[in-house]
Amino acid sequence: MKKIVFLLAVLPLFWSCKPDKPKPVDPVAETIKVSLTPTYGSQTFYMDSIYTTAEGYKVKFTELICYFSLLKSETANLIEAALFDFREKGSTLVNQNGDHTKFNNLSGKIGVDTTLNHLDPSAFPNESPLNISNAGTMHWGWNPGYIFVNLEGKVDTIVDGTNNLDLSFSFHIGTDAYLQSFNFTNVTWQDKGNKVWELPLKLDLAYFLGNPSTPIDLRTEHLTHTAAGQETLTQKVIQNFKNALTVY
Repeated sequence: MKKIVFLLAVLPLFWSCKPDKPKPVDPVAETIKVSLTPTYGSQTFYMDSIYTTAEGYKVKFTELICYFSLLKSETANLIEAALFDFREKGSTLVNQNGDHTKFNNLSGKIGVDTTLNHLDPSAFPNESPLNISNAGTMHWGWNPGYIFVNLEGKVDTIVDGTNNLDLSFSFHIGTDAYLQSFNFTNVTWQDKGNKVWELPLKLDLAYFLGNPSTPIDLRTEHLTHTAAGQETLTQKVIQNFKNALTVY
């Protein structure tokens, strides 16, 4: 009888010492990142640094902001819109959870697609780059729609060995007529470790200014805000921008 009582007393101790069933470990979600790195030809690009154009001008960029929209492959959507601001955010264009194997190609629009461009900017979700609080000066209050590309800077067009960058240039490109499509096929995602996969893009600003077919001479072509009478330069700026964008 004493043995039975002893067993009844110690059995709860064995039960209490039984290890808990291990909890399943949540798998680490894969991150896909699209980066956009500006260069100046073969040189590393920095905001406010001085570079030399094909004409011998000294030039620096003070603003480099642009919108991309409807980034996708044939079978999967990546993101509705992304706002690139090199000064404020560096080279990151997209950084989110996703499966890189679904994006063997990457297509999209430089600018804000027509289906989005004229919607109420205050109606987008707070986290959307199209929300007016995030768009800021990249939305034209006087003309419903977004600025697609904003490039600004200073230039010295007198080739005399001094850096007197006293001439401003300002390229603000927008409106549906200047929306540009692009498509990169058979892209290679880079394994960055920890389930991060990156697709690096490059924007060559030396090629943007010095495209052999349509060079931009900052001495005479330094201003367009997509207004009437500025169509020629507006078209040149957005086409050169598109052609300067490549996979790194």
